Amino acid sequence: MGNTYKMPDLNSEVVRLRRQVAKQLDAARHNEQVHNRFQAIELALLSAQDFSEIGRYLQGEFKETQHLGAVSLVMLDDDNAISSALCSINGQQECPDGMMLTHDPIQIELLDSMGKSPFLSRYEPEDHQWLFKEVKDKEGSIVVLPFIRRDQLIGCLALFSQDTTRYQSGAATEFLQRLAAVTAICVENCLNYERLRRLGLTDALTGLANRRELEKWMNIEISRSLRDVLPLSCLYLDVDFFKKVNDNYGHDIGDQVLQKVAQVMLNAVRTGDVVARYGGEEFVVILPGITGLIAIETAERVRCAVADANIEIDGQAPLKISISVGLASFIPKNNSIGDSGEIAEQLLTSADGALLKAKEQGRNRVVVAD
Repeated sequence: MGNTYKMPDLNSEVVRLRRQVAKQLDAARHNEQVHNRFQAIELALLSAQDFSEIGRYLQGEFKETQHLGAVSLVMLDDDNAISSALCSINGQQECPDGMMLTHDPIQIELLDSMGKSPFLSRYEPEDHQWLFKEVKDKEGSIVVLPFIRRDQLIGCLALFSQDTTRYQSGAATEFLQRLAAVTAICVENCLNYERLRRLGLTDALTGLANRRELEKWMNIEISRSLRDVLPLSCLYLDVDFFKKVNDNYGHDIGDQVLQKVAQVMLNAVRTGDVVARYGGEEFVVILPGITGLIAIETAERVRCAVADANIEIDGQAPLKISISVGLASFIPKNNSIGDSGEIAEQLLTSADGALLKAKEQGRNRVVVAD
């Protein structure tokens, strides 16, 4: 008697197929959710116009939605190019929260040794604490996403999770690699934006604030002076006999003189003071929070520093230069109100008048406005 064919259990087969389809639908929905989450991250990063916006997003929504303990944006800055781009014109660095600049050779070597792919590892405080300075946990896991542009490491995005199993060596990294690539592009775009923005605010020859930027900072500092009832002083400076320098030595040497004066002045004032080239051989320095003898001492320190400087000229004795300085101050009273633009104009006019008196009295001196 031959083998009897046994009909399959159709109900069981239908149940199996339904479970398989449901599993595939769940996987598809999960993949769609992952895709949508990443698309939202990508759009948020790509829409950022500067480092502050990137920093706010990474330390806010990104950190919260990704359930992270810490997020660090680290940029290699061995030549201080990024520091310069992020500095405001008064020398104060505008580095957003969660962003760190490093020119430490050991730290740069450590990042370089992690390779050009995402680096996943258990958190080792001794090795990784410098990446997450606010982290107090002893355990967790990390991923370091390198930023590679033109085959060069320019920085990284470092993520810390308190879950020790979240970032394990050998785990799939397609999403992380894409996140690293997108963030690297955004970071480079923001850096280029900062450089272009700064070019529009500075004098091309000296690197100081230009006249337009000076006017902005005058309004800012006068508004602060009125609000906080703090004094504000202004120096109006002019290079003595500058026309003779150009006539006798040529405009190239004249440019060197202006560059030297600019550098000497920057070194002689505080971080937070604003130094600007007002036009030609004229410069203006804003001194927030000081007046009287301290302002006079600052003006004399600048004048003496310029007088002590040398301009090297091939085949000739070093060129000595001097400056004349007019000093004017604004001292607000309690509950003072006023138009910052008008006050700025009056302050500059007073300082310019004092400068003219300094020239009339023989130059290379400081005169205080009446």
